[in-house]
Amino acid sequence: MNTNLKLLKKEWLRYEKIKFEGWDFSYIDDSWENETLPWNYAEIVNKYLSSDLELLDMGTGGGEFLLSLNHPYEKTSVTEGWQPNIELLKRKLVPLGIKLASIGVDDIIDYVDNSFDIIINRHESFNVKEIKRVLKPNGVFITQQVGVVPAKLTPPLMAVFFMFF
Repeated sequence: MNTNLKLLKKEWLRYEKIKFEGWDFSYIDDSWENETLPWNYAEIVNKYLSSDLELLDMGTGGGEFLLSLNHPYEKTSVTEGWQPNIELLKRKLVPLGIKLASIGVDDIIDYVDNSFDIIINRHESFNVKEIKRVLKPNGVFITQQVGVVPAKLTPPLMAVFFMFF
């Protein structure tokens, strides 16, 4: 086996032994590079967020980003689809008063109609009809997504989208 492949396999095996929880990738900080984005997702969210609004964070992971917003817990709800994170959130967010709903591959949001003033979503799949259903009139949906653009353009596409209903 090629020496580079042996080193790569050794590194993969080391990472495989690390217990992964939430959405915290700090254990690989020195192993990857990321381009600077032309926007700051947190700044965009904070521009629209105020303490009186009902907030839903879709695909919250371990809640790390959500907690950094310092939004009142009683006005905060989350969805998550990965069972290990759901168990983590039951221990971490639910005791704070943050409401949790699991979400499946159908992207059905298990909250009642017109529940939220603002929905945020970083890299989580979503169903526009469901977003519209659970957003209050004049609500805001902010999502940051990663995808692939046509082959002629080659670099991955990352964008922030706003939808006002």
